[in-house]
Amino acid sequence: MALDANVLLNVYRYNATTRDDLFQVLEKLGDRLHVPHQALHEFWRRRLNALGSPSTTVQQAIDALEKQRRATVSTLEGWAKQIALDPGELDGLRSEVNGLHDKLAGRVKDREPGAGGNTSTGSDRVLARLEIILDGKCGQPMAQADFDAAVAEAHRRIEASEPPGYMDAQKVDTSDNPEGAAGDYLVWKQATTEACRRGLDLVIVTGDEKEDWWRRHRGEFLGPRVELFDEFRALSAGHRLFAFRPSDLLLHADALNVRVRDESLDDAERVSSRSTGAAQWSMEGVEELLRRLDSEGWKHGDVIRHAAENFGFVERAAIYEIARYNDERMLRGYTRPVNRITKDLQEAGIVQAGVTPMLQPVYVDVKAAGFKIPGEVVDLLVDGPSEDDDFPATG
Repeated sequence: MALDANVLLNVYRYNATTRDDLFQVLEKLGDRLHVPHQALHEFWRRRLNALGSPSTTVQQAIDALEKQRRATVSTLEGWAKQIALDPGELDGLRSEVNGLHDKLAGRVKDREPGAGGNTSTGSDRVLARLEIILDGKCGQPMAQADFDAAVAEAHRRIEASEPPGYMDAQKVDTSDNPEGAAGDYLVWKQATTEACRRGLDLVIVTGDEKEDWWRRHRGEFLGPRVELFDEFRALSAGHRLFAFRPSDLLLHADALNVRVRDESLDDAERVSSRSTGAAQWSMEGVEELLRRLDSEGWKHGDVIRHAAENFGFVERAAIYEIARYNDERMLRGYTRPVNRITKDLQEAGIVQAGVTPMLQPVYVDVKAAGFKIPGEVVDLLVDGPSEDDDFPATG
């Protein structure tokens, strides 16, 4: 069983009971547990961000409640002045509002995940437990020649929209992330290599819910992409591939004689829904992308606007009509101008790294039936920015 980085990072986001249940499952796996070197590398790179997310979320909720408290008290005071309400009665209403606010703020603080993590590695209780569980179960780094070949293969797959990893096409190479968009493929390569070495079936546990890993139907996760299943079967001389989300791992813990509490399953789903797509497009990023596309003479901006008006999807025929393509025109490489500009905007700090690609192909058989755009982009273009867009780090 191979763990992706987000499985380990989610430990910092779980409630204490969920974290303990997951640790029990991982301990029961014993030597069957494996962490590819790329997943471990990504864990260390993103650990500090994961540490900060629970407390940040709690503080934002408390700040929002305080804003509502002040607004409610101000409304009551204005109303009381207009009707000459008795001051004593107004004080009673203020007390009720303040009491409710204090109660709600207390409940929010009580539900803080409380990961027990610490920016200092020596004081991080979560890290100390993980080090014991994962001792001897982490993969070694690839030889440089093998690493370079794997990165090249990852980029080839991204260009060809072959799984896994093509949904990360817009990730930017940086000094601490030289592989850029190749991370998912490196995890896949290292996990499959280890499973083949052991001659075992492979279970990949990942919190990544993008379509370049999963076969889905009406929102249900049915298993790994068929292409990945077939690829591993060929590599391993007939062994099988399975894919689990972290919540699936807890759900099936009884197979290991581990009893997982119902609240842990709910908490794992909560974290999954929050962590998926954490990097999102902002109005500034969307507007600048559209402006650049328009100024360069591309029709992709009109295609994106059309998709926003049609619940996030644009059909192939509509693209041909908007762009005035002839019937012989192929859509292979159609997203390249959008991806190129997005990468430029990420390097300029206008778009957050890791956002969902603006145009994602939707295939029927081997032919692109159209493209979909991220849900937050639909909301921004249809409804405009919300008040929350005043907060930073939204890409």
